[in-house]
Amino acid sequence: MAPFMSHIAQTVWTLWMLTTWADMAEITIISSCLYYASLWLKKDRDKNLLGYLYGYLFLIFATHGLQLTILSTLLLLFSPAIAMLFMLMHQELLQQNFVSLKNVTIPANASTPDWLTTIMKATLTMLAHNKNMIILIEHTDAFAPHVTVNDPLDVPITSGIITLLFNSLYNSEYLCWISSNGMMRGINATFKASWHPGAYQTNNAWIDDAVAYTSKTDGVILYADAATHQYSIAHNGIITHALSMEQAHQLIKKYINYQVSIAKKGYSHGVPKQERFSQRST
Repeated sequence: MAPFMSHIAQTVWTLWMLTTWADMAEITIISSCLYYASLWLKKDRDKNLLGYLYGYLFLIFATHGLQLTILSTLLLLFSPAIAMLFMLMHQELLQQNFVSLKNVTIPANASTPDWLTTIMKATLTMLAHNKNMIILIEHTDAFAPHVTVNDPLDVPITSGIITLLFNSLYNSEYLCWISSNGMMRGINATFKASWHPGAYQTNNAWIDDAVAYTSKTDGVILYADAATHQYSIAHNGIITHALSMEQAHQLIKKYINYQVSIAKKGYSHGVPKQERFSQRST
């Protein structure tokens, strides 16, 4: 063991002695570029873009190590063309990653401090009027590339605004689009590539789109069923059914890292607590 470790130490010392400041600068720049490119590609939830990058780099190093000169040269020579082809094939996903690097920061007092409770109470009012609700909650992954909005908005969530919008503008066959920073993004929205173009005309029509879009983003979709007065939540491609409002509230808080504490006895609307969860996964 000692001779082996001595050999390793000698090799490292030899490489260190042969390394110049120019080599260090080049290694630092290339490593930094590769690191940030990896972080960017890792944001994709639909295709393993990072795996493709690592696979291509592995082929380059493998052919060089095995002294396959022709293959190594070809891989390096055509790398710009392969990168361009890669970007063309996945341009929509790459554009989404550009958009979703950061959420928009808004002042803390722009919306109601506990905007999620405001939304949940508004769903009770809609259920009392026998109207379903489908709420799309955008978190860190942007939904702008995927959503078409009939009534675009960009206003803070407050009790007055929610009451006005839900009572006068919202159509229960469409999505209500909000963001996890307390902003109302739009009313009567639809997914651009939907399994049910136009509107959700049946109670279960929303499920197909919910599974598809939450599988590749970190968004949450909340469905309030007027027939049963129960809630369903889609997250990470999984549908959780038969929830009470309190259970749905707690799940959403968990999924979007909601920080405002909610009193356990904050609801006195007679909604029965459901103890069983049913899931549907893709």
